[in-house]
Amino acid sequence: MALAVVLALLGCGSRRPGSNSDTKAAQPKGPAPDFELENVAGGKIKADDLKGKVSVIDFWATWCEPCIAEIPKFNQLHDQYPNVQIIGITVMSPREDIKPKVQEVGMKYTVLVGNDEVADGFGGLIGFPTTFVVTKDWKIYKKYLGALPNKQDRIRQDIEKLLAAEDHAD
Repeated sequence: MALAVVLALLGCGSRRPGSNSDTKAAQPKGPAPDFELENVAGGKIKADDLKGKVSVIDFWATWCEPCIAEIPKFNQLHDQYPNVQIIGITVMSPREDIKPKVQEVGMKYTVLVGNDEVADGFGGLIGFPTTFVVTKDWKIYKKYLGALPNKQDRIRQDIEKLLAAEDHAD
């Protein structure tokens, strides 16, 4: 029972043995990577398209139950903060499963089809969900590994802080 609770809190393993991620980086600083990824809704999105707004980037997988459980919370963030981009990047999921899963769970925000290159550009993933808060100038502000207690509240605080900093910069 205790193991089940730990796994639920930490999320799903990435199934990528030998991944050399640094799990200690609670506040990784530095640029988020450049990329061009397929948008599940059609077309492609480049990292350059996301610059200029605070972004919440959530790496998830279609088979990861803690990832799926967080989707309603990301939908709430999407609704609450229209000036913040909520982006789901799905990795390690069969391509044919992605769009049906997005529709099934009612994801309101942009969903991109990721790859190892973009995951590595964010510092690597050791499990799912892994969520990054990114500044409007495309710098990684915070990283959250797993389905942590109060994760959405912590992300809200990050968003509020970054939006307040934007207001003072104008």
